[in-house]
Amino acid sequence: MTETLERPPIITLPQSVADRIAAGEVVERPAAVVKELIGNAIDGGADRMTIAIEDAGRTLIKVVDNGFGMTESDLAAAIGRHSTSKLKRFEDLESLSSFGFRGEALPSIAAVSRLNIISRARGQDVGTELSVSGGKIEKAEPVAAPEGTSISVGHLFFNVPARRKFLRTDATEFKWIASVFKHFALAFPSISWELYRNKDLLYQLNPGDERSRLAGLFGDDVAEEMIPINFQRGWLTVHGLISPGSLAQRTTSDQYLYINNRPIVSPRLNRAIYTACEPYYTSGGHPIYVIKLESAPDQFDINVHPAKKEVKFADEKGVFGNLWAAVRRAISDDRAPRELTVEKKSQMETAASAVSERSPVDAPAHLTPFVPLPRRSQTSGAPAMPFSPDRKRGEEAETDSQLQDLAGAESAQRLVGVPESSGDDGPVIWQVFDTYLVSPLKTGIVFIDQHVAHERILYERALRAIEKEPWTSQVLLFPVSFAVSPEDVDIVEECLPLLRSMGFAVDPIGPRDFRIQAVPAGIRITGERDLLLGIIAEFKDTATSNSDPRHRLAAAFACRGAVKAGQPLKTEQMQRLIDELFGCEDPEFCPHGRPIYHVINRREIDKWFRR
Repeated sequence: MTETLERPPIITLPQSVADRIAAGEVVERPAAVVKELIGNAIDGGADRMTIAIEDAGRTLIKVVDNGFGMTESDLAAAIGRHSTSKLKRFEDLESLSSFGFRGEALPSIAAVSRLNIISRARGQDVGTELSVSGGKIEKAEPVAAPEGTSISVGHLFFNVPARRKFLRTDATEFKWIASVFKHFALAFPSISWELYRNKDLLYQLNPGDERSRLAGLFGDDVAEEMIPINFQRGWLTVHGLISPGSLAQRTTSDQYLYINNRPIVSPRLNRAIYTACEPYYTSGGHPIYVIKLESAPDQFDINVHPAKKEVKFADEKGVFGNLWAAVRRAISDDRAPRELTVEKKSQMETAASAVSERSPVDAPAHLTPFVPLPRRSQTSGAPAMPFSPDRKRGEEAETDSQLQDLAGAESAQRLVGVPESSGDDGPVIWQVFDTYLVSPLKTGIVFIDQHVAHERILYERALRAIEKEPWTSQVLLFPVSFAVSPEDVDIVEECLPLLRSMGFAVDPIGPRDFRIQAVPAGIRITGERDLLLGIIAEFKDTATSNSDPRHRLAAAFACRGAVKAGQPLKTEQMQRLIDELFGCEDPEFCPHGRPIYHVINRREIDKWFRR
């Protein structure tokens, strides 16, 4: 016999049932209760806060503050759903700066616990005690109390056994509570905080600045090493602290991100941070960071989820890019040797006035062009060089081949070059293994890879020539021809306009044949055929990438044209390379992502000798 199904009637749920269902969106676990209560206390003007936890929040969660407090009528309204003092109309959301605004936290907590509130408003003689159990008021009476509010949440989920059943172990639940505590304590270093666990005082944090607050939570060693972030662009300000690669962590637990001091979770913004600091974490691991974004409230929307963890920005790409730039600039500035990054205006003006008539007059300001050597002194295989020739000896200056021959005879007898000083013009510089430049600093020693350093210099100069200031050409005395395979003709034709911007004059003379008529002025280039074919080959190898073809071509030119590892350099050449490197926009990495220099600080050296 077939059972007949009857249509169930539509009814209105009892308020107590609706409250318990709604509470599930706001009160996920004890940590969510702690978050809501602390947020309310901060909105209430507190500058001193005590949090007491028993049995990981199952038995008791108590938050005591010295804020404005509440009157008897305020208390009665506070446990009613959608009761709030934070806004009065929907448009107020556009200028909202408080943590709470939905009016759901206290009624949701009251619906699934035994709630007790004792509060005395400032200027009032007596306070009020309100007791609620499962959403029902049991007591409301005057009581003697200090100014401020004390909220106790007992027996959480006592009337929702299914939710209580799915709570994790005490250790796990308290870990989430401690995380909420740290998020707020780091966001508000001017507030005094105490955290108790089962009567034991775990944290006692006095008011201070961000670094002292970090020291109170993670120790002085961590706080001292953290790198400051201070960045402002347009409508967004970014400030905070991030760890160097030496403090890489095994987990992501110590990462704190805020918008207007509100803790948020954003995988996209987290990716921006990781992308910015990834090159510095060569050994892996995760950074520690406390990063605070500040913006006008109308630029983002926190009203996405009842828990108010998610956030949407009016300009998602802009936030990503600015956050990336803030982190990258902070770490880069912290790593850069101070002695090498200070530029003297008088030196730059002197260098600019020394530009020759045959030098590229529209070259980037941070480069000092030089007079090219006569072609008879250039030999095959010499790289593009940004160094000035030895003007003291003029035509009698050593050629590149003579320098290479001399270095070849000496290289077997030395590993480290004899230290040479350029006097007032710069520090002592060594060349190690004819590959690395080494120079002492006040804070340690810097090692620079000469090839990748020169790559960065040429890359930025070529990119600027393509995008802003076309490179002046220098006509070859004898044009050079080259041929490519049929499948590469389209690649060469794609490169031609960009090559012309860089100062190369390359013209087609046949179906697969091309002729080099001129090269960029102000740099020495020989072996033009091999150089152009190498640039085209590298450009073709990166054709599947999503990068801009201008960047790819500039990177290919820089890689092929840079001074090679194993090539000896004179002191003035090494000094020039260092000066130009630290005049670049990004002296940290070559266009392919390889690190250019490494600083060993005094502390590391002292450890070697157990000082």
